[in-house]
Amino acid sequence: MATPQGEKRRRFAPGEVIISEVTKEDLKSVAEGYYASFPTPWFDKIEPKELRPAEDIRATRFATRMIPWLDEPHTRWTKATLSPSSPEYDASAPNRVIGHAGWLRPGRTKSEILNLWRRDASDLLGWREKMGWTQEFEDELWSGTDLKVCQDDSFVKWDIIREGYLSGVGHWHLAPLWVVPEHQGRGVASLLIKDAIALADQEDPVPPMYLEAMKEARPIYAHFGYQGIEGVGRDAAMIRNPPEGITVLTEET
Repeated sequence: MATPQGEKRRRFAPGEVIISEVTKEDLKSVAEGYYASFPTPWFDKIEPKELRPAEDIRATRFATRMIPWLDEPHTRWTKATLSPSSPEYDASAPNRVIGHAGWLRPGRTKSEILNLWRRDASDLLGWREKMGWTQEFEDELWSGTDLKVCQDDSFVKWDIIREGYLSGVGHWHLAPLWVVPEHQGRGVASLLIKDAIALADQEDPVPPMYLEAMKEARPIYAHFGYQGIEGVGRDAAMIRNPPEGITVLTEET
């Protein structure tokens, strides 16, 4: 849902939004929020309409695919929920996730460039065995996805680009960040970003923070010190606290 032209949304007051870690019980809500928040053309590419199941099945499958993420070391999965103190708190859905950020941390990325959204992450990290999934069950979890577009043309491609810039360099990698449409422009994304920046800035030395962003999202990241990268992937790649050897764009163009 887009904000009507000229409408300025009320920013949430301090304490109205709670940032906390995602639990297994949150994953269905996280999946539903993800599908509500990203643009339709993105899903039309990676999950073509002719492959999609009913929405509830679609969200349940994605929620199930995320379960092993929570146990992976050196990651941070955060959620934004409304506090009961908020006048917009809905007591009938007290745990609804209105925003989410997923981070891979330097202890992981120094030796591994692997976006957990990739289909082959399960093979590389042994999730099928850890979860007790059969091959048939896991194939069903991905059955609504065009794997070539989702994996080879998207996440693998971007991992190759990230490796070219940050191979052997521990960094924070954001994948993904979203806020449900009705709460966009109200400070939720800023809270999710600040949560990770506060942790990263306590490290010594302070590590780079890297992400891939759609054009319309780049200004919010620029506000927090992220800069575009001059080179491969410049249309999406952004970095904060870049290491030597990376040339950043002086302004967003």
